[in-house]
Amino acid sequence: MSRTSLRPGRAAAFVSALVAGLVWFPAPPASASFGIALRPGHADPNDPATKAFFKPEVAPGEMFSDEVIVTNTGDSPIELVVSGVDGLTALTSGAVYGNRQDPVQENGTWVSPATGTVTVAPHAELAVPFTVKVPKDARPGDHLAGIAFEDVHPSSAGGNFAVTQVVRAVMGVQIIVPGPGAFAVHVDKASLESLPGVGAASVLVTLGNSGARLGKPSLSVALTGPNGYQRTVDRALDTILPGDTIAYPFAWPDVLQPGEYSISVTATGPGGAAPVVHQSASKLETALAGVPTPGVVTPAPASESRAGYPGMWVVVVLVAAAGVGGGLYLGRRSSRPKAPGEEPVPAREGVSQYSLDR
Repeated sequence: MSRTSLRPGRAAAFVSALVAGLVWFPAPPASASFGIALRPGHADPNDPATKAFFKPEVAPGEMFSDEVIVTNTGDSPIELVVSGVDGLTALTSGAVYGNRQDPVQENGTWVSPATGTVTVAPHAELAVPFTVKVPKDARPGDHLAGIAFEDVHPSSAGGNFAVTQVVRAVMGVQIIVPGPGAFAVHVDKASLESLPGVGAASVLVTLGNSGARLGKPSLSVALTGPNGYQRTVDRALDTILPGDTIAYPFAWPDVLQPGEYSISVTATGPGGAAPVVHQSASKLETALAGVPTPGVVTPAPASESRAGYPGMWVVVVLVAAAGVGGGLYLGRRSSRPKAPGEEPVPAREGVSQYSLDR
C-alpha cells in the first residue's frame, strides 16, 4: 500500500529549522548529566550494521525476538516509556520515526516491547526484550519500525526562553520480508520556489520510491534561464522508504533573475537502475537569492530591497541529509538510526540518532 510523506505540518517546521540559527536558547547547566544510549542485544558478526540497529529477515506470519540494551549515562535514575513507532521518510529524505503520541499505523504495529515502562539506574544498563510479528499478508521488501524510549519526566531550563528537554532515543528495526523487490525512484514535479521564510532560491523536486526496498537516490538538476543562464547541480539524497513521496527543497547556489526557466531533473537509484528524467518549465516573477555555501544565504539583489529598510545578512541552518537516518521528520520530535561502527551516544532533546545502511 502506497503512502506519502507530504504532510502539511512539515512546511512550517521546515521554516522553523531554517531560521533556527537566528534564535539563541539557553543551554542546560553544565552540572546537568543525563542521557540514554541504545544498542542491539545481539549482532550478526557478518553484518556490521547490526551493531547499530536490528535488521532481521522475517517471513510473513513469522516472529522475531531480541532485546535492546539501554544505558543510562546520567547521574540519576531515569524512567522511560517504551513503545513501538512507525518509520517515516523526512522532508529532506532520511529515515526518522514518529512520536510516541502519534497514532501507530504502519510497521510500528508489528513491534511489541515486553514492557511499557522501565527504570534504569545511574550509569547502568538494562535489557528490554521485544517481539516483531510480521503479518501473513506482508509484502516482500523493507519495512522500517522503531522502539522508542522517552523520559517520563522531562526537565525544563529557565532563562529568557523556557525550554523543555526531552530525553528520547529510538532503536531502528529494519524488517526484511524475503521476496523480489527493488528500489524504484520516480520524479513527479519540479518547480522554482523560494525557501519559506527565507526567500532563497530552490528547485522543489517531488520524488518518491514506488519500489519495495529502501534506498538513497542521487539527483542531478539542470537549470537554464534568462540571458543564457545555465547550471547543473548534483546532490546525493538520503533514504526514501518504500511507498513514500517527498517534496525535496533543492537549495540553489546562484541568484536567479526573473524570467522563464527550463528544469531537467535526473534521478538515479542505487543498484545501477536506469535513470529517471523529468522535464518542466517554471517562471520567476522576482529575483531569488542564492545559497552559495551551506548554512549561509546571500542577500537578495539590491533591486529587490525596499527603500527605507537597510539590507540584512540572514544566517540560517539548512537541513541536510547524511546517512539513512540523517533526515529530520520536520514537525515532529524524531530520531534516526546511527551510522554503522559508531559508538552509542546519549540522546539529546528528543533526537537520538542511529543509522541504517544496507
